[in-house]
Amino acid sequence: MPVFHTRTIESILEPVAQQISHLVIMHEEGEVDGKAIPDLTAPVAAVQAAVSNLVRVGKETVQTTEDQILKRDMPPAFIKVENACTKLVQAAQMLQADPYSVPARDYLIDGSRGILSGTSDLLLTFDEAEVRKIIRVCKGILEYLTVAEVVETMEDLVTYTKNLGPGMTKMAKMIDERQQELTHQEHRVMLVNSMNTVKELLPVLISAMKIFVTTKSSKSQGIEEALKNRNFTVEKMSAEINEIIRVLQLTSWDEDAWASKKDTEAMKRALALIDSKMNQAKGWLRDPNASPGDAGEQAIRQILDEAGKVGELCAGKERREILGTCKMLGQMTDQVADLRARGQGATPMAMQKAQQVSQGLDLLTAKVENAAHKLEAMTNSKQAIAKKIDAAQNWLADPNGGSEGEEQIRGIMAEARKIAELCEDPKDRDDILRSLGEISALTAKLSDLRRHGKGDSPEARVLAKQVATSLQNLQSKTNRAVANTRPVKAAVHLEGKIEQAQRWIDSPTVDDRGVGQAAIRGLVAEGRRLANVMIGPYRQDLLAKCDRVEQLAAQLADLAARGEGESPQARAIATQLQDSLKDLKTRMQEAMTQEVSDIFSDTTTPIKLLAVAATAPPDAPNRDEVFDERAANFENHAARLGATAEKAAAVGTANKTTVEGIQAAVKSARELTPQVISAARILLRNPGNQAAYEHFETMKNQWIDNVEKMTGLVDEAIDTKSLLDASEEAIKKDLDKCKVAMANIQPQMLVAGATSIARRANRILLVAKKEVENSEDLKFREAVKAASDDLSKTISPMVMDAKAVAGNISDPGLQKSFLDSGYRILGAVAKVREAFQPQEPDFPPPPPPDIEQLHLTDELAPPKPPLPEGEVPPPRPPPPEEKDEEFPEQKAGEVINQPMMMAARQLHDEARKWSSKPNEATEADVDVDEQEDTDDVEFTLPSDTEDDYEPELLLMPTSQPVNQPILAAAQSLHREATKWSSKGNDIIAAAKRMALLMAEMSRLVRGVSGNKRALIQCAKDIAKASDEVTRLAKEVAKQCTDKRIRTNLLQVITWANFKTMHISLSFLCPALSVW
Repeated sequence: MPVFHTRTIESILEPVAQQISHLVIMHEEGEVDGKAIPDLTAPVAAVQAAVSNLVRVGKETVQTTEDQILKRDMPPAFIKVENACTKLVQAAQMLQADPYSVPARDYLIDGSRGILSGTSDLLLTFDEAEVRKIIRVCKGILEYLTVAEVVETMEDLVTYTKNLGPGMTKMAKMIDERQQELTHQEHRVMLVNSMNTVKELLPVLISAMKIFVTTKSSKSQGIEEALKNRNFTVEKMSAEINEIIRVLQLTSWDEDAWASKKDTEAMKRALALIDSKMNQAKGWLRDPNASPGDAGEQAIRQILDEAGKVGELCAGKERREILGTCKMLGQMTDQVADLRARGQGATPMAMQKAQQVSQGLDLLTAKVENAAHKLEAMTNSKQAIAKKIDAAQNWLADPNGGSEGEEQIRGIMAEARKIAELCEDPKDRDDILRSLGEISALTAKLSDLRRHGKGDSPEARVLAKQVATSLQNLQSKTNRAVANTRPVKAAVHLEGKIEQAQRWIDSPTVDDRGVGQAAIRGLVAEGRRLANVMIGPYRQDLLAKCDRVEQLAAQLADLAARGEGESPQARAIATQLQDSLKDLKTRMQEAMTQEVSDIFSDTTTPIKLLAVAATAPPDAPNRDEVFDERAANFENHAARLGATAEKAAAVGTANKTTVEGIQAAVKSARELTPQVISAARILLRNPGNQAAYEHFETMKNQWIDNVEKMTGLVDEAIDTKSLLDASEEAIKKDLDKCKVAMANIQPQMLVAGATSIARRANRILLVAKKEVENSEDLKFREAVKAASDDLSKTISPMVMDAKAVAGNISDPGLQKSFLDSGYRILGAVAKVREAFQPQEPDFPPPPPPDIEQLHLTDELAPPKPPLPEGEVPPPRPPPPEEKDEEFPEQKAGEVINQPMMMAARQLHDEARKWSSKPNEATEADVDVDEQEDTDDVEFTLPSDTEDDYEPELLLMPTSQPVNQPILAAAQSLHREATKWSSKGNDIIAAAKRMALLMAEMSRLVRGVSGNKRALIQCAKDIAKASDEVTRLAKEVAKQCTDKRIRTNLLQVITWANFKTMHISLSFLCPALSVW
């Protein structure tokens, strides 16, 4: 039974699942204890009536619908439900005559399970039909978007806009209703993000079409750029709508498939950037007189950076080759730059080194291309197998199936052979090829039997079952082969990587599937990426720290591989590695914060200067040259913003949501930047054109809005106080530069320094304003606001003093006034920083005890007093009453297939009456013994005073040291919970109880102890414990005055509770289905 992907289906089928769990328990009691099953005639009759009504309404729906797929898929579900209901009625009649009848018990279970499965099929089929309605609207919008290519007059544009608007509104409404219905948070987020992007792009599309129509009708310049803008917007909107259609059809969350898609996109983006920078890089290498550190050398660094990102997405030999080549070329580039800095760029050795780097770049590009193509090919083949295997299995289950199923099997084998050819591991390749041989032989025999009309013979059925099993094995082997070509993924943020690395360092002999070492490699890679943009000694220092961590990690891994992971030498290396990691983390965060402070101090000036250049009068001198220069500056600035934001996401303190938000904003910025330049160029070539001006403003505002969103996310990803510290230090350096400028009589240098001070001060004001808006702590808000107001009052006077001294830079009085203004800004910045300092307590801490006054003896402590006699512990309170899911209320105005939902509601209500709230007579028959059995399956939980207690349930059995994910998760949760005292902390106490429940579930799933009843009860208990943790955590979240932290906490709570509920269902469903 699948995990329900909509709230309506989940709420309807949940009571039915509860009913089956109740029947499984009664069945097991009858087998073990010989208990009688009470008379079920009345509740079964009610369920029969509800099922009959559901089938009747379903058949009426089929007769009136135009959806041919619904007409095809509904009848089998009707048959399954009706047959199951017949079995249920027969069981009730047999049990009425003989409450101990074994066949009747089997019929009861089979019938109930059939109703659950059949109703699930029926509702899923109906849900798929509803999804197809939404998809038809989406495809209509997609088709209409292509019409934009033929709109060439203003009248056509007006008509196009009028027709597009209602369709977009309808699609947005349907998507919003659908995302609220989905149970998978990932799917909801993906739908909302894609729909928001489409909404944001709609005015951009209309603007792009308008400027295209205007330039074409007036035969003005810029038609090519206008066409690019229009086509880009259409393609972007189409891509997002196609993504909406893809997500709408998902019924489960496949983390691996989503990760593969993102990795493929990242590799393609890296290849595109490498290609765009190659000519500039090679030009620098060819010119022996090129300056070190200029744009050509930076292009090489960017190429190596992007290639390194691709290498991090590979595994095995491919990974080692790409990363090794990047490291070697980086060192050789350092040597070339060093020789040129000493004036030796034209020497034979320098020329040879440069030539080697140029050839190495070609080799590296080829390796990166091969890696990208390989990942894409293997991922595509894996997805093709997943799509074809269901059709193949259906053909195998049908003795009279045609030849189409055989074609599907041949297609699966062809895709599997492609994966085998791309495998690095010969074992994976041989396993796949061996399976292909078996499947080919078995399928040939089966096809021959079916061609001769013997498809229903016992031999054919055995062959069909063997082929089905072999296909499942083949899919597992291909999935494993694809997974082995990709690295183990570490956490997406710095703290997660540090935690994973620390766990491996603490226990290098424990198999963590390489996660800890992958986290260390990720940290080192990010460190080197940060070092690439730093100057001389700072870069060498950070690279040295990266090399040190890499060497120590390799030494520890080598010792662990030789079985010496717990030796004194390994412990010494682990201690050194911990210290080196801490040192590297600190240096990386300092470098990243400084880079954010520098790059994000001013995000919009380049685009404003581009706007000025685009609107320059036609007779302005060097108009085109100035525009080209500013367009290049704007493009480089946007690239620096994106690169820095990615580093902040990787090295900062961001959570997963913030990291993904930064990545999305960076991607949008990279896509929008060339479109902004094209819009600016149209305006440049059509001075005074109002449509061109409006279009440029639209594109400019779109870019600025996206960058402001990126800036806010980057600020979330880094520590606010660290950013303020870095900004304050930068202002001090700018002030020192201004002093040098005044001493050397350099007014331009002074203006640049003063401008930088003003921008950094305004950036501090922006950060402070966001923190005030984010906080509900009145005292903190008032302190920050007061300090910000003081700072804002100091900026304008400093700017005016800078202008005055720039006009007469030799005047000592003006110099003093300017420096005084600068120092006032520094003082105000310090006050803002102090407002973010944690508040110290008003009273001093108590003095430490005087060691000399302590009296220690060897006497034993007195014995504990005896427990009071005659006291009886209070009885255990009864468990809380189970509450069933309420059927979703009908929304006002909702008319979609109302009869179908009314029938489903009736079945829901009848199942509730029978399952979780049985009638009193039934309870009276089984209640006493059931209570006794419940006591048998429960286990003792630690009290609040047993914080150091390590329950036996959480000990890893020596017979099964690996591959126990449930127990591993329980141990991890218990370790985290034991870091805190549960005295007076209900959340910690509940977490400890949940860890023990998960450990018990591990025992039950492995078959170490217990029975079906215990498994069902444990799954329910885990769900209840999750609800309790969720309730308590929400109470804590409500008390949090930081809005951002509160929102993140609530999101995590919701996600964790949802996952726990569905994990419980994943254990419960097999227990119900296999009985």
